[in-house]
Amino acid sequence: MKRASVFFVPVLTAACLIALWLLVLSTQNKLTDIRSKHWAPPSMAFVPQSEKIKPYLMGFHTAYADYLWIRTTLYFGSHFLSDRQFTWLTHLVDLVTRLNPDFYPAYEFAGLMIPDICENPDAARVILERGISSTVQNKWKLWFYLGMIYYRYYDNKRDAAACLAHAVSQPDAPGFRLAGIAAAMFKKAGANSEGREFLEFMYATSENPEVKRYVLAKLQAYEKGK
Repeated sequence: MKRASVFFVPVLTAACLIALWLLVLSTQNKLTDIRSKHWAPPSMAFVPQSEKIKPYLMGFHTAYADYLWIRTTLYFGSHFLSDRQFTWLTHLVDLVTRLNPDFYPAYEFAGLMIPDICENPDAARVILERGISSTVQNKWKLWFYLGMIYYRYYDNKRDAAACLAHAVSQPDAPGFRLAGIAAAMFKKAGANSEGREFLEFMYATSENPEVKRYVLAKLQAYEKGK
């Protein structure tokens, strides 16, 4: 009887491994079905087409969002140091925030980089509005980014100032500094002093090393252009 039990354990383990492998294979096939044929190049094959992947992740969507975020930062870093072509950045950041709406670093990318390097302020605005409606921390920064988008890309000073007013009311917001920037939004758009103040403010408040590196490069370029 004891010998039969010893034989039964590895057989049961093998059966479990086979079942797990079949489950992974089935899930991969389903993910392939929801992706359009030849939708992504081989180097981006890890990127789902949309958040429709979520039911197949069996509750691990936030973990998968973390994985996608790591790939996003690697993607950004490699292209920032090479061709400066960020074809997939907007989709990656959007997908991360859809799978994990409370992930703040992705919103910072959306607010600062997507309008500039991806030339897509509309996408950045939609992603930021998603963050504002979530329970993400540092929500005052999202209001600030949204206000700057209205100011810089839509030339809408009224909505920009309104966003800054919302930012001031959020917990931990630097109210005095934000109030000064909000007042500056009613001055002529594109003034050099306001542009520099914005970059310095981003560098001082960001906790993301990639963002700080990007903003520092912008500040250095600003100095050389004066």
